[in-house]
Amino acid sequence: MSNLEDESNQELEQKKDSQDSEIEKFPEELENLPPQIKREIKTVLSMGRFSASSISPILDKINQQHITKILESVEKDSERAFIDAQDARKYNFLAICIFVAVFVFLTVFLVNKDIVVYQDILRILIIFGGGFGSGLGFKIYLDRKNK
Repeated sequence: MSNLEDESNQELEQKKDSQDSEIEKFPEELENLPPQIKREIKTVLSMGRFSASSISPILDKINQQHITKILESVEKDSERAFIDAQDARKYNFLAICIFVAVFVFLTVFLVNKDIVVYQDILRILIIFGGGFGSGLGFKIYLDRKNK
């Protein structure tokens, strides 16, 4: 039994020594760094060596099929976000076109007939547009604040 323990202890020491030597070896890009930064990198690498054993058991069960499913769902989500953005742009463009058409209609037909009515309608539209714009701006402000 003691032979097996001695052999396992020697194997552990060899693994530890090989890991230490791996930490001591830096890529060429890291050789030019100041000593303080090298020391911090060594510390981070050595901490990673000890924390590798405390990996979540869920991570051990994830396989290639799970990763593929996750990537597919992320891709579908990206496609949905893109389609939603396109729909929002179309809706905004349509709303602006309707507003411009109403404005042109009022300008062409009411200016020649009754300027006072045109001014009243224009004043109401400006007030409505200002209220709508400020409400939309306030909503966007709240959404950004809550994120």
